[in-house]
Amino acid sequence: MSPKIIRGFEHFLAIEDENVSKNIEMLENDYALILDLDNIYSSCVTITLPDDENLMIPAFLYLISHQEFYYGMASFLRIHKTQSYRSLRVALDSTFTAYYLLKYPDDIELYLNKNTNSPQWEKVFRNIKVTIRNNLNQFPSAAGLLQVHDLCSKFAHADPAGILHKYFMDRERNILHVNYFDYENSPHDYKKWFAFFLFYFFRVFLVYWNEMLKKNAGGMKQEITYLIKDYKDKIKELRGTYPLR
Repeated sequence: MSPKIIRGFEHFLAIEDENVSKNIEMLENDYALILDLDNIYSSCVTITLPDDENLMIPAFLYLISHQEFYYGMASFLRIHKTQSYRSLRVALDSTFTAYYLLKYPDDIELYLNKNTNSPQWEKVFRNIKVTIRNNLNQFPSAAGLLQVHDLCSKFAHADPAGILHKYFMDRERNILHVNYFDYENSPHDYKKWFAFFLFYFFRVFLVYWNEMLKKNAGGMKQEITYLIKDYKDKIKELRGTYPLR
């Protein structure tokens, strides 16, 4: 698709607003899946965790993951799929770190003291994905998420796969253009990636739920469990209708 020439920041914002309106309309009833997942995340924000310092950092990382869900899906509606990948990557990094700290709470102090030039910090937290991958038998809920993190990383850095598709050369005038938006070829293709991002932000939530939130949900556990089951059915149906090949 030929790039749309951006005439300035306000023009860029206007296109974003137009994209959001068009995509919400195009998604029709499926748009509600964003709101349903937000409801699940937000329901757990009200869970009162025990007065345990070992849960403070994982709980904070949960909030970061929820925030990145907002950033990621808002970016996707604005047709910034590249930014959605970056948000999902941050959510995964936060989730892997929280998962590790829930298993090894004695390392919380190590995690917080990044500036001590500790070889152990470098070994564990410099690349938390590798730490999880090398000990996957201890972190079964991360299965399948490591490969998605690898995919997201292509768009979090200046990897050719993440940037070259956005540039166009006008060879007659020898001018380089950039496409500031990640347009899909069809509504069907857009919905495939919509299902992809929703599914993996849901997987992020499930790590926190299974490892921290469920055991502290008290009287909310039954209701949230129902919401999770219902969402699993909905996202399975969506991914079955719009599968990634």
